[in-house]
Amino acid sequence: MPCFLFAARNNPVKPGIYNYTDFRRFLYEYIRAIKAGDGSRTHRLIAAEIGIKSAGHLTLILQGKANISRDLEEKIATWCRFKKRERAYFHAMVAFNQATSHAVKRRSFEKLIAFPKSCVYRVGAHQYKYYDKWYHSVIRALLEFVPVDDDGGRLGRLLVPSIRPHQARCSLELLCELGMARKDEHGFYRPVQQSIDTGSEVPSVAVNAFILEMLDKARRAMDRFERSERNFSWITVGVSDEGYRRIVEEMRAFRLRVAEIVKESRAERVYQINMQAFPVTGKPRGRQ
Repeated sequence: MPCFLFAARNNPVKPGIYNYTDFRRFLYEYIRAIKAGDGSRTHRLIAAEIGIKSAGHLTLILQGKANISRDLEEKIATWCRFKKRERAYFHAMVAFNQATSHAVKRRSFEKLIAFPKSCVYRVGAHQYKYYDKWYHSVIRALLEFVPVDDDGGRLGRLLVPSIRPHQARCSLELLCELGMARKDEHGFYRPVQQSIDTGSEVPSVAVNAFILEMLDKARRAMDRFERSERNFSWITVGVSDEGYRRIVEEMRAFRLRVAEIVKESRAERVYQINMQAFPVTGKPRGRQ
């Protein structure tokens, strides 16, 4: 979370918009800086200055309990005295926070990442690039047991579905750029044991895109591979919230066991193993 120092009560250091991906957090910090410089600037007065109907509505916006319209976006941007680029960043940030679908959220994220001054660019650009294409992780796993050189055509044909030679070469370049692969003394690419942190909320946009793409690959695998080469299983159950949490813990434990099996075996092929658990009903109301 960004932290800002205040030089003096009448000369507050206002937060820089490019340090944020949450417009509500930015606005909260900005208002706090204004009030630190002038104690007479109450929430009610600030709401009136912006053009918000009440101090209560401003509080709801800051708490994430109310969204803002495009008209109010413009009023806030004007009140903050944003320059042209800052205003554009603020609009992208609002769209990112208020998006109701993954597609809109992703487009907004791509706008944020286009600003070189943005914390998204500084922190999340590499994670985004890695998860933006399904085959980056596949090629990284392939490097563990297949000698790969600069022949992008051969590498591209190894993948299912295949990718173009220039896509394979670009993937190798990205893995090297991220410090996840490097050439050995024989000119072959080898993986470097370095993981990418997916804990940040921002790169999760790219991770979600990766998951959706792999789910599509799973759907196509039904026709692409013989039954002996693929495995699909499922179970539909009714369970309590506590039971569901236990199931999720078992899934996490299984994922760790898979990692241990991988360490103990010799790789011959790259597999994608997906695990999903999601509700297919709402919670019934009333006494059960």
